[in-house]
Amino acid sequence: MREENAGTVSCPSCGASLIAGLRFCRMCGYRLGEGVEEYVPTQLLDQAQAPAQPTDPFAPRQTWGGSAPVQPIQPLGTTSLKTSDTASMQTWGAACNPRRGGWLLWIILILALVAGGGIISAVVKNARARRVAANTLPETSIRYEVDDFDTADGGGAFIVGLAGPNTSLERAGLIGGDIITSFDGKTVRDEDALRRTLAQTPPGKTVEVIYIHDGETKKTMLTTTAKSDFRGMEAIESRPGGRGIIGIDSSAPRRVRIPNTNLYGVELGSINRNGPADLAGLQKGDIITEFDGKPIRTPGDLRLRIYEAVPGSLVKVVLLRGGEQMEIQVKMGRGRD
Repeated sequence: MREENAGTVSCPSCGASLIAGLRFCRMCGYRLGEGVEEYVPTQLLDQAQAPAQPTDPFAPRQTWGGSAPVQPIQPLGTTSLKTSDTASMQTWGAACNPRRGGWLLWIILILALVAGGGIISAVVKNARARRVAANTLPETSIRYEVDDFDTADGGGAFIVGLAGPNTSLERAGLIGGDIITSFDGKTVRDEDALRRTLAQTPPGKTVEVIYIHDGETKKTMLTTTAKSDFRGMEAIESRPGGRGIIGIDSSAPRRVRIPNTNLYGVELGSINRNGPADLAGLQKGDIITEFDGKPIRTPGDLRLRIYEAVPGSLVKVVLLRGGEQMEIQVKMGRGRD
């Protein structure tokens, strides 16, 4: 190590100019010798000579030189802290500090989570119970009162035919061939929509039904009945004499539209020889529009009206033959087709 001038030396390792008396080179760390210490050891200041510092971490601090107090750092989003706020923060800080035995806040948080979980669980259970209750409503008889529902052209649920006498549908004025477009205030776009609505409708409820009959939109009120109250054809089968017959092929009739009208009728197929229909003068190709005073728009409804007619009675049949309307009296037969 060489001296350059009074008070300075050069590092023999890197050549840096250093203050004389250093033990290590500040540039490369080379050991220069046993010189004086570069840093003065930390001295403990007599507490009696130091100004008292506030214990409040948010209070202003005095500098050692007696200058203006250092302002505390403000939390983001706040402007100032009152003494009461500071005390509250210190209290809650102690309350949630496990090292100081403060478990109060943790207990409160745990209880809040447990209570919140209980509330959520109760809400979920109630929702599940409502769904179960909706799925276990007593079933109405409507879906059993018809031969079937089909989706109509243009939307709505088409009634294929009535499946029994004195049903809630018939009492409301609906027959086979009608198209239900609204049930209990809910739009019926297809047969599935009607079935879903029926599943949510309890027995004994009076609902509004909007439907299309012979091309005309109509409105009626219908009171639903329970499935257990529907007996189908039982009332007809159990009466003296049983159901009526006229001697036609029950599988042959088909629904046809009457030319130049919005009306439909049922065209007859084969006629049993010497049967009531044959003896009365009905012919294959006749289009029946009314039977025993009730409109006929589907084969299902024709079958029902024949069955419920009393055997041995005279029934008026309205039909079209070659574009001409005719009325024929038919004496009802007895037994099974």
